[in-house]
Amino acid sequence: MKKIVFLLITVLFLIGLGWYWYGLRTEKRDQQIIDSSKQVVNQSEIAAANSEQPVVNQVTEVVNEQKKIEPPSDFDIEVPFVSQAPFALWDPLHNEACEEASMIMAAKYFKKEKLDKEIMEDEIQKLVKWEGENKFPIDLTAEQAAEVLDKYFGLKAEVSGEITDEKIKTEIVSGKLIILPLAGRLVPNPYYRQPGPLYHMLIIRGFDEDEFITNDPGTKRGEEYRYLYGDLLWAIHDWTGGAREYNDPRPEPDITKGKRVMIIVGKNLEKL
Repeated sequence: MKKIVFLLITVLFLIGLGWYWYGLRTEKRDQQIIDSSKQVVNQSEIAAANSEQPVVNQVTEVVNEQKKIEPPSDFDIEVPFVSQAPFALWDPLHNEACEEASMIMAAKYFKKEKLDKEIMEDEIQKLVKWEGENKFPIDLTAEQAAEVLDKYFGLKAEVSGEITDEKIKTEIVSGKLIILPLAGRLVPNPYYRQPGPLYHMLIIRGFDEDEFITNDPGTKRGEEYRYLYGDLLWAIHDWTGGAREYNDPRPEPDITKGKRVMIIVGKNLEKL
């Protein structure tokens, strides 16, 4: 009887041990399945991310390409024009008023204000007076002109050394105007009073396939006056002579040594 009980207990022990061992194996197998599933999911996420990245890059490239829109072959902004000598009085003040006239035309355009001979004359006189009171010289460098555009007219002006026809076209198409400082005697304009201005400024308002369209205040024929790209770009030089007086007896400075810069003019949204 004792042997039978012992055998029965042994059988039950072995059966329990078997079930315990089977449970451990099942749990281990389930954990392996779970771990494998996680690995598959992680790999899928990485693959998806990698597959999406080129798509994102492609979209970015398309957007960037859309921003690089080529300017049209013809473009012109209707900027009001009056010469720097509105009543053909080429006295010392008006001989030196190309900077003032260019800035006044730009300001009238952006502010949508009227401009005629009487207004131009009055504006030149007021601006020259203000410049004198604020220690600006007769001949303005590009940096000084940009400062006047900001302080006196409330416009946004930036001096740039990137001088290319494409850069100028891009700025104009975006709604800006360009004011160029020039070695005036390099500018091929037969209507200048000879030998031509030592130093000059004018506005670029547009272009076609071969020429810039300007408002050149150095002549009464300066409205929409056209210059070949190369002829005008060749003449770009900033003022080098420092402060001078009207009819200064000192030797003329060499303007061709001046920096190649331009003034990009637009609205100042902070001052509207």
